[in-house]
Amino acid sequence: MTPAETAKVLTKAAAYDLRTIGEADVLAWHEVLREYDFADAMEAVSRHYAEHTERLMPAHVRRIAQEIERDRRRAQREALEQLALEAEQADPPRRDRSDDVRRLIAELRDSLPDGDPDKLRRPEWVEHDKRRAREATAEPNPLYDPTVHARLAEEA
Repeated sequence: MTPAETAKVLTKAAAYDLRTIGEADVLAWHEVLREYDFADAMEAVSRHYAEHTERLMPAHVRRIAQEIERDRRRAQREALEQLALEAEQADPPRRDRSDDVRRLIAELRDSLPDGDPDKLRRPEWVEHDKRRAREATAEPNPLYDPTVHARLAEEA
């Protein structure tokens, strides 16, 4: 915003609150508002006095101008999202490629060799399964004599 545009913003505010405007006022306000869009600042003055009776300050203009900019960006983003949604609805295969993905996975699975389950599993689980298989097929020790074991326990 230029100093001349800042003066116009102050002139609009003066129409509401009857303030007097001098060169120092324009310079001070311009220092704070120079990065904002002129149209947004003018709209900020209107919005402020539509809702509040307090005298307008540069902080009010900044806050409202930021809200206006944020609303404008949100409207643009929503418009782009709506266009993207309409484009997806117009071209269903573009959106739902699950059949292609399933076919690609099946082709990949068919092209790979069968894996060794012992190498594909975590080593501790492989060892656990081997231990369970040994225990399931274990037979009593034919050399074990329970009377000898009881006698050794008594001597100890």
